[in-house]
Amino acid sequence: MRRRLTCALSAFVLLLAVVPAVSADQPTWVVTLNPVPAYGAPSEDATSFGNMPANTTLQVFGYQGDFAYVMDPRAKTYAYVPSDGLGPTDPPSPYLLKPAPKLTEEFDTSGVVTDPAPMSVYPTWADDAVDRQLNPNTWLTLTGQATADDGTTWYRTDTGDYVPTDAMFVPARADAFTGHWLDVDLSVPARVTAYEGESEVNSFLTIIGAGPRPTPVGVFTILRRVANETMNSDTIGIPRNGPGGYYLTGVLFTQYFTNDGASLHYNYWSSVWGYPGSHGCLGLTYNDSAWLWGWAHLGTPVVIHY
Repeated sequence: MRRRLTCALSAFVLLLAVVPAVSADQPTWVVTLNPVPAYGAPSEDATSFGNMPANTTLQVFGYQGDFAYVMDPRAKTYAYVPSDGLGPTDPPSPYLLKPAPKLTEEFDTSGVVTDPAPMSVYPTWADDAVDRQLNPNTWLTLTGQATADDGTTWYRTDTGDYVPTDAMFVPARADAFTGHWLDVDLSVPARVTAYEGESEVNSFLTIIGAGPRPTPVGVFTILRRVANETMNSDTIGIPRNGPGGYYLTGVLFTQYFTNDGASLHYNYWSSVWGYPGSHGCLGLTYNDSAWLWGWAHLGTPVVIHY
C-alpha cells in the first residue's frame, strides 16, 4: 500500500489556506493509479519529492490547475501531484487517520514473523485496521515499539505499520520474545535448547556438520517440514555411490531451516551425539526429534552459534 516519502517531503507542510476547497463533485479521497511525482508547488518546475507509489490512498484538500493538493494519511505529509494520475476511492480505515501512538522505545533492527499475524495501520486487533496478513518467515525492518489501547505491545515497521510483538522474533531482542525458539550451540558437545520466551523447555545433544560441510551459523527459521523422507546425497552434489555419498530411507521428523538442505532430523545411522558427523544437518535421537516435531512449527526461529 502506501509508503513514506523522502525526508524532504516529510518536513514539508504547506498552509491549507492558500488551496481552494474541494467542490461537491470532486472526490475527497483518491488513489494513485500509477507511481506519481510529488511536488512542493503546483508545477513540474517546483521542488520534487520523488514518486508516490501506485495504490497510495490520499486525501484531497483542493485543486490548482492540473494539480491536486493532497495528504498521505499514513506519513502525514503534504504535496502537489498531477490530478490525471489519481482516481476516486473509498475513505481509508478510520485507524489510519488516528494520531500515531507514542513509541515506548525506538530502535532500528530486523525481525522475523514466527506465527501468522496482522500487519495493521494502527496497533489494534480490529479487522478494519489490518492492511494485510503476514505469513511466518517474513522478515521486517522494525523502528520502534508501542503499547496498544488494550495493553498489548506492537512493533512499528519502517513503513509505518504495526505488528504484534508476540508474533515476531527479533534476534537483537531475544530476551523480549514470548514464543518458541531454538538455541543451537555448536561448541562441543553441541546442544539444541528449546525456549519459550526466556524459559528453557528442553535441551539435548545434537550431531553437527563436519569437515567441509559445517552447520551454518546465523538466525534461521523452520521453512519446511517432512515427517518421513528419503535423503539422497545426489541432491546436494555428492554422488550417492561416491565418497561421502548416501541414500537414506525412513528419515523421520525432518525440519528444514535453510533452502539448501540444512535441517533438524532423526539420525539413526550415527550416534556421535554432541560432535561433528553430518553434512551440515543437526542430527537427533528418535525421542528428541519426535519431541521437537510436536513442539516446533513453520516459522520457529533457529539461532545457531558457537
